[in-house]
Amino acid sequence: METILRYVIAIGGIVTLMMTWVWVQSVWRKTFSENISDEDVLAERRSCGSCGCTKVCKKEKVI
Repeated sequence: METILRYVIAIGGIVTLMMTWVWVQSVWRKTFSENISDEDVLAERRSCGSCGCTKVCKKEKVI
Protein backbone atom coordinates (compact mmCIF):
# COMPACT_ATOMS: atom_id res chain seq x y z
CA MET A 1 0.00 0.00 0.00
CA GLU A 2 2.84 2.37 0.85
CA THR A 3 4.49 1.74 -2.55
CA ILE A 4 1.27 2.53 -4.39
CA LEU A 5 0.95 5.80 -2.47
CA ARG A 6 4.50 6.78 -3.51
CA TYR A 7 3.65 6.16 -7.17
CA VAL A 8 0.44 8.17 -6.89
CA ILE A 9 2.33 11.07 -5.29
CA ALA A 10 5.03 10.93 -7.98
CA ILE A 11 2.52 10.86 -10.85
CA GLY A 12 0.47 13.61 -9.21
CA GLY A 13 3.59 15.74 -8.83
CA ILE A 14 4.48 15.38 -12.50
CA VAL A 15 0.95 16.22 -13.59
CA THR A 16 0.96 19.26 -11.29
CA LEU A 17 4.24 20.48 -12.76
CA MET A 18 2.91 20.05 -16.31
CA MET A 19 -0.30 21.91 -15.53
CA THR A 20 1.67 24.71 -13.86
CA TRP A 21 3.82 25.04 -16.99
CA VAL A 22 0.71 25.26 -19.19
CA TRP A 23 -0.64 27.98 -16.90
CA VAL A 24 2.64 29.95 -17.05
CA GLN A 25 2.62 29.75 -20.86
CA SER A 26 -0.99 30.94 -21.07
CA VAL A 27 -0.38 33.90 -18.73
CA TRP A 28 2.74 34.82 -20.70
CA ARG A 29 0.79 34.58 -23.98
CA LYS A 30 -1.86 37.00 -22.65
CA THR A 31 0.74 39.43 -21.29
CA PHE A 32 2.82 39.65 -24.49
CA SER A 33 0.17 38.73 -27.08
CA GLU A 34 1.13 41.47 -29.55
CA ASN A 35 4.76 40.28 -29.80
CA ILE A 36 4.40 36.49 -29.95
CA SER A 37 4.98 34.64 -33.19
CA ASP A 38 6.24 31.30 -31.87
CA GLU A 39 4.25 28.37 -30.48
CA ASP A 40 6.50 28.38 -27.40
CA VAL A 41 5.65 31.77 -25.95
CA LEU A 42 8.75 31.92 -23.75
CA ALA A 43 11.10 31.26 -26.69
CA GLU A 44 10.89 34.89 -27.81
CA ARG A 45 12.10 36.11 -24.38
CA ARG A 46 15.24 33.95 -24.04
CA SER A 47 17.60 36.80 -24.99
CA CYS A 48 15.87 39.37 -22.80
CA GLY A 49 18.22 41.73 -21.02
CA SER A 50 15.85 42.30 -18.08
CA CYS A 51 15.39 45.94 -18.99
CA GLY A 52 11.81 45.99 -17.73
CA CYS A 53 10.21 46.88 -21.03
CA THR A 54 7.04 45.09 -22.13
CA LYS A 55 8.08 44.83 -25.79
CA VAL A 56 10.37 42.36 -27.54
CA CYS A 57 13.95 43.46 -26.94
CA LYS A 58 15.57 45.09 -29.94
CA LYS A 59 19.14 44.57 -28.70
CA GLU A 60 21.60 43.06 -31.13
CA LYS A 61 22.20 39.36 -30.64
CA VAL A 62 25.75 38.42 -29.70
CA ILE A 63 27.20 35.84 -32.08
